[in-house]
Amino acid sequence: KEPKEPKEEQGVRLFHLPGPVSSAQLEPAVGSQRIAFGGGENDIKVFDFSKGEKGEVTWKAKNMPENFLCLRIPLKITTIQWATGCAPERSLLLVGTSDGKVRLYDASLQRRPLFECLIGHKSGQGSGGFTGCGDDTSRPVNCSVVHKTHNGDWSIFIGNTMGVLREYELKNCPDCKAAPVVPGRKKHLDWAAKKLPLRRGYRGIMGAIRSVDVHDDGSVLAAVGLGRFAYVFATKKRKMVCKVYLKQKLCSILLSAEPYNAAKGADPADDEDDDGEVTGEEKDGDAAGEGAGEGDIAPEDKDEVQEGFSDDDNDGEEGGEADDAEGDKEELDEVAAAEAAAVNAKRRTKTKLKRKLAAAPKGEAKAGPRKKAKKASA
Repeated sequence: KEPKEPKEEQGVRLFHLPGPVSSAQLEPAVGSQRIAFGGGENDIKVFDFSKGEKGEVTWKAKNMPENFLCLRIPLKITTIQWATGCAPERSLLLVGTSDGKVRLYDASLQRRPLFECLIGHKSGQGSGGFTGCGDDTSRPVNCSVVHKTHNGDWSIFIGNTMGVLREYELKNCPDCKAAPVVPGRKKHLDWAAKKLPLRRGYRGIMGAIRSVDVHDDGSVLAAVGLGRFAYVFATKKRKMVCKVYLKQKLCSILLSAEPYNAAKGADPADDEDDDGEVTGEEKDGDAAGEGAGEGDIAPEDKDEVQEGFSDDDNDGEEGGEADDAEGDKEELDEVAAAEAAAVNAKRRTKTKLKRKLAAAPKGEAKAGPRKKAKKASA
C-alpha cells in the first residue's frame, strides 16, 4: 500500500521536494517566494512557491567540471546561503561542503559554480584540537550565515566541526566571474582565495559549531554547538563578550531584533576599532607606574603599630631568618656527631684485634689456616 499523504491544514500548504535535504534557505529579498535547497549528492535547486499550487523547480545546479585528472568532483553539500544582499541584481548562492570548501553559484548566469574556495588555503588555517599545531585536514562546514557587519560591509561567517569560526569578505562577489582555471589545481584555489578573502577569525569556542546568527545591526554575533555553550562576539574587535552554559547540546540559534546594549561597566575605550592582535606595545599597569586609584592605600595612610604589639611583616622576616639559621646549625651538629661515632667505632675494632693477637700463643698466631688444618689431620 502506498503511504497516505498528510492532509493540508487550514492556512498550510504542502510541497514535495527531492531529497536528501540538509539545508534550505528562503531568499531574503522582499516579496520573493524562492527557496534554495540541497544536501549530500542532491545538487542545489531553486524552488518557486508562486509557480502554481504545487510550486515548481525553476533552477538546477550542475556539478563542477572534472578536475585535471579527469575525476568527478563530489558534491557533499551541507549549508546554503543567499548572497543577494550584496548583489541585488544577481542571484548569488554560497554553498558549504563537508570537505571544507565553499562554492559560489549565480543562478541568473549559469548552472555551474563560478569557483570553489578551500577553507584554510594560504590564510585562516585552524589549530589541531588539543595539540595547538596547524590543522591541514579539511574540516566539514557545519553552518554559515551571510550578513552585514558593524561597518556595513557584507561578510559570510563559517563554522566547522573543530570550533573554528571564520569571517570572509564578500566585496568581490558582485563583479565576480567564472574562474579561468580548471578546478582542482592550485592556481584555481589561489584565484578563489583572492575573490573570497579572509577578514578575521573568532577564537575561544569549544566543540563543533552547529549554528551562527548575527544581530540586525551587525555589532555582535552568537554561536552555539555541541560544547553546550552560547558564545557572543563583538564583530568590531572579534572579542568574546560573554558565554553562557546552557546544559545541553545546541543545534540552532536566533537573535532577536531588539537593540543591542553593551554590558554594564564596559570600558568606553573598548569601542575603538581594533583587530585584536598583540602589538607588543601593551604596558603593565604596575610597570608603567600608573597612579593609585580610589581603592589604593597611600604609604602614609598605612596602619601604625600600636604600643604592645609588633609589626607582623618585620617579625615574620626576622623570625624566618632565625629559624633558618637554627636549622642549618642543627644539621651541621648531626653530621659532626655521625663522623665522630664512625671514628670511635674504628678505634674500638682495632683495639679488639690487638687484644686477641696478644692473648694467642706465638705458634698459633703465626700459623695460618692451612697449617692448622694439617696439624689437625696429623
